[in-house]
Amino acid sequence: MSAISTDLPQILNYQATEVIYHSDRTLVYRGQDIENGQLVIIKLMGNEYPSFSELVRFRNQYTISKN
Repeated sequence: MSAISTDLPQILNYQATEVIYHSDRTLVYRGQDIENGQLVIIKLMGNEYPSFSELVRFRNQYTISKN
């Protein structure tokens, strides 16, 4: 199992500003779109090399949130 860093990352055009939640499996940040200032939630997988089932679970969670 990999160690989870709670440093505030910058991902593409987004800047994380606050850790909302972290566990072995996921990190959730409050953040902002750098280009337009829109507030966002950023959810990342905690494992650098997730298993296939973790990827499927993550994708399903995204689909549910999107809908």
